[in-house]
Amino acid sequence: MKNYITPIICVLALGATNLYAQPLNRSTPDAMLKSAKEAEATGNPYAALEYYEDIYKDKKDKDANIRIGVLNFELRDYQRAERILSRIVQRDRGNNYPELKYLYAMTLKHNGKYADAEDMFGSVVADGLDSALVAKSKLEIAGCKLGRKAKQPELLSVNNIGKKANSPQTEASPSYSGGELYFTSLAAKGVVTLDGKEGDWYAKIYTAAPPAQAGGEYAAPTALGTKVNREGWHQGNVSITADGKTMYFTRVEMESNYIKSSKIFYATKGDDGWGGANELTGVNGDFIAKHPCEGELFGEKVLFFVANIPGGSGDFDIYYATKKREGVFDLPVNLGAVVNTPGEEASPFYQDGKLYFSSNGHASLGGLDVFESQWNGAVWSTPAPLPAGINTSLDDQYYTRSADGFTGYLVSNRPGPNNLKSKTCCDDIYAWEIERIKVELLATTFRMRKKDEKANPPLEGCTVQVIDVTEKDPLSIDTKTNVAANDFAFTLLPDKSYIVIADREGYTPDTLKFNTAGVKKTVKVEKKLTLRTVRPPAPKTRVVKRDEPIRLNSIYYDFDKADILPDAEKDLQFLVNLMNQYPDMKIELSSHTDAQGRDDYNERLSQRRADSARTWMIGKGIVADRIVAVGSGEKFILNRCKNGVECPDEEHRFNRRTEFKITAGPTSITIEEEVPEEDK
Repeated sequence: MKNYITPIICVLALGATNLYAQPLNRSTPDAMLKSAKEAEATGNPYAALEYYEDIYKDKKDKDANIRIGVLNFELRDYQRAERILSRIVQRDRGNNYPELKYLYAMTLKHNGKYADAEDMFGSVVADGLDSALVAKSKLEIAGCKLGRKAKQPELLSVNNIGKKANSPQTEASPSYSGGELYFTSLAAKGVVTLDGKEGDWYAKIYTAAPPAQAGGEYAAPTALGTKVNREGWHQGNVSITADGKTMYFTRVEMESNYIKSSKIFYATKGDDGWGGANELTGVNGDFIAKHPCEGELFGEKVLFFVANIPGGSGDFDIYYATKKREGVFDLPVNLGAVVNTPGEEASPFYQDGKLYFSSNGHASLGGLDVFESQWNGAVWSTPAPLPAGINTSLDDQYYTRSADGFTGYLVSNRPGPNNLKSKTCCDDIYAWEIERIKVELLATTFRMRKKDEKANPPLEGCTVQVIDVTEKDPLSIDTKTNVAANDFAFTLLPDKSYIVIADREGYTPDTLKFNTAGVKKTVKVEKKLTLRTVRPPAPKTRVVKRDEPIRLNSIYYDFDKADILPDAEKDLQFLVNLMNQYPDMKIELSSHTDAQGRDDYNERLSQRRADSARTWMIGKGIVADRIVAVGSGEKFILNRCKNGVECPDEEHRFNRRTEFKITAGPTSITIEEEVPEEDK
């Protein structure tokens, strides 16, 4: 039986064209039959279809009707094919056309009628009239079972890239690089013939710009220059390497309805664009070579491609050839029976140890389905189909994906907005995307309430850190400080375990653990962290030795000021009382600034502040020569707010302080420390 993937579809996959006829002139049935056969032989199936339809109208000829059904199937008009083949199969009481029953089952499958298709394939198996058809039907039954269970993932979206980039003809081999989508197309609005057509009707490599906003259409395509698109040849199967520097593609020479040659070429990109095309050495021969894609095996660069080299598993197998130098490759190596089948393999794409390819020789949802096989350094894993949405009941191929695996392209003949002759005749480019699942964490910080407060008040000025503790070694994800508010936003990933830590100087850190296991869609999570004020020990006595600096906790200054603030008088009075208690004691009174402003200016400012405190104490009756005022400027910063660090004034103010130390008189004294009011 003739392979249901016809030479026409193979030509399309190489980047050529759908076909059409010249206007028909009414003639005798015999003349029309002769014309129909000639049209088929010369690659004009649409013309042949019209002839057969006229013959059937005149004579109700069974053979003409069979050819109508088969041609509609080969032209992928599955709805019409189903109607015609259904009548033929139902009337075939003697099982004279087992191949038509198989084709009818395939039309049911392509039309998404998996249960009916499975029954019809089962009938082919039960008949047992053709061992090859029985084997294929068993495979298709397995595919129908997959199709009945298949469900598109909620996070996956697949959209046609639009009528500007997709013509009514078939598009193929999308490859995204440098902000442009490369692909091959005839870019014609109408149908053309393979023979006798004058003018520029050859398939070329085009680029189209993606939409400025998500969901928009891609721009109208622009053909590459003649360095790549050679006149009189079909260019197809474009593939750009990950570094954007090398383009692989095929050049196809047609002879009437037949592919005379199909060879793989390459071009390199320079400052002035793509250079001239050169034929690859090592991967071309007396066979059809197509669908090139660069990859890596055994630590070396290789070229994956598809060919019908004699001795393979089926019509077209996937091969690889090791790169020796630019443009030169070693002999092709078949990927083997795990990947290749007696059917057809197509459009390999390699990324990070995984090979994505299309095949109709593995159990599939439709015709060509996209599969994935993992390379472990020695062998390929059993190919697994990608989910529904990527795969359909029709033909899906030329699958590619971005580096992060969340976006990509594919080519499919699923119903689109711009079809030539039927809803499923022609391939369009589709963009797919997997919604990035995110966990939006909003952490808020609070201070543990005091007895006279009804609720925990917000606590600004905290630092919140998120740590990923999924693996053995913790990984810090992000750290944020919010001086003005108490909210912190983080974007996290699903299926992870996290620790969140909130901290602020003067407070006990708060820590919480949570995980994002089982998250199936983007969600928002709110977590509260409550910090407790660090309480110093209860008041106690302290022995202060001579030359030991003692901080006066309440003596602060406004920015750029030397005035004694009301809060400072309490500490200065404490010092006055202390000096009255020890009348022979002399002290050094030192003042400090924050790191804002110039160093020399800050030193003068601190001297004024020390003098201001000394004057205040003299006014309280302390003899002047018992106090030496020293301005230390910004030499001794107590927190993080050093030069070049942005801090709120509350933190800078902590450095604007006054200290004292005993310089004469008692060698030590005993004082009672007091808990600051703000910590009570």
